Amino acid sequence: MGFLFKATSINVARAIYALNWFDIAPGLTYIAGDLNLRIVQLGIATTFFYVGLAPFQLIGGAIASRIGSRKVAFIGLILLGIGAILSGASNNLVELSLSRFVAGWGSAFFFPPGLSILRDLSPPEAYPVQVGIYNGVFGLGAGAGAFGWVFVDKAIGWRLGLAVGGILMLAIAIENFIVLRGMKEHKAESTGFSRKMFTIVRNKFLWFLAIGTLAATFVETIGGQFLVYFGENYLGVGSFYSGLVDGVFLMIGFLGGFIGGHLLSNPKVRRPFTYTTLIISSIAFILIPHTLNIAELVLAAGVGGFTVQSGFSALYVLSMHYVKERSMVPFALSFVNFIGIAVGSVSPFIFTLITDKIGPDYGWLILGVLGIVLVPVLLLAKPVPESQEIMEVSG
Repeated sequence: MGFLFKATSINVARAIYALNWFDIAPGLTYIAGDLNLRIVQLGIATTFFYVGLAPFQLIGGAIASRIGSRKVAFIGLILLGIGAILSGASNNLVELSLSRFVAGWGSAFFFPPGLSILRDLSPPEAYPVQVGIYNGVFGLGAGAGAFGWVFVDKAIGWRLGLAVGGILMLAIAIENFIVLRGMKEHKAESTGFSRKMFTIVRNKFLWFLAIGTLAATFVETIGGQFLVYFGENYLGVGSFYSGLVDGVFLMIGFLGGFIGGHLLSNPKVRRPFTYTTLIISSIAFILIPHTLNIAELVLAAGVGGFTVQSGFSALYVLSMHYVKERSMVPFALSFVNFIGIAVGSVSPFIFTLITDKIGPDYGWLILGVLGIVLVPVLLLAKPVPESQEIMEVSG
């Protein structure tokens, strides 16, 4: 099987992976009613997903660098599927929070290895485009979960809806494991492995990149998880239109990722493009509660979703410029993602707390402004000469 078939297999897994992140969004109103939860408690449950996601980024990346990405990616998809099924079986806040933690843990084990597999499969010149597609299909899957599960939950209930997503995840996990058998992987030697990890962790430029792109984390996390609930309970646009808005926000990310990937292939426009997309996505995020009708809401959500995936793609492409050994790519990706998620993991709780205590407009405003304020940190990450970019990094 050729490169494109295997890459497509990874990207389909990435889409279903994203579906299992966001298919809970249309069910939050039902979950709140059935489990007698307030909005702050919903924030706790959704935050636990990111609590599982953050620390296991580093663990998954380190293991993948040592034993190879294929096995770790498979374990991650299995855990995510199990966590999704258990979420649907939850009967209280504790059970729901723990099951979302398992789902986040599995997600952490798939993301860096999945992107690293694409790095190993891709011709060097195709990697930035593949990063864009990888992030773009996340939007497709997430949108299918956020909008499609509006109808699924109405038809079969939120419990079975979450279980269906988990079953799909288990199925594609097995398919991936079979399709990718025999692929060439770069594995780090045990000698000096700790030193190599430490070198990445103390790389200040990777820190600058991760912190400077936190705007994308805030926009995607809050937008994807709470647009449906916010639309239903604060903007009064109903479940169908709220799901539609969230679906547009997430699915249009495919175009943003695809187009962004092509633009990121050009070193001359890479950094200006990155700054611009992060600022635009934050502004659109801030404007969401101030929209006057459904058309304006769809426009704000669409602009935010289109630009946010380019912000993530930029982070992953730029980060690779500072990785000298191909075998350490999974750990480097997991590290920059860990920084973003470690900060972003508390954003659902902060957002819901601000909304509950101050007002519905302020959660969007405060996190959006914070994202913009952090963008200049990217200027501290010294650009790498084109001759040293990932296209020419030896394994």
